[in-house]
Amino acid sequence: HHLIIDAELPDLNRPIPADQNHRHFGAGQTETSLELAPGSHTLQLILGDANHIPHDPPVISERIEIRIR
Repeated sequence: HHLIIDAELPDLNRPIPADQNHRHFGAGQTETSLELAPGSHTLQLILGDANHIPHDPPVISERIEIRIR
């Protein structure tokens, strides 16, 4: 699974990028800690295959907004 932080959904036909806005969890992690600056942020989950390409049809969570103080 992949966590999208403060970014739009990637191209669903290409591998999900691996950068500070697209975190990969290929080792079965069930939790993580994020260091986010104060302010509003968005979080969204997307599932991908072993090559990080989103499933077809895509399995995507709702985007949530959080506020860091």
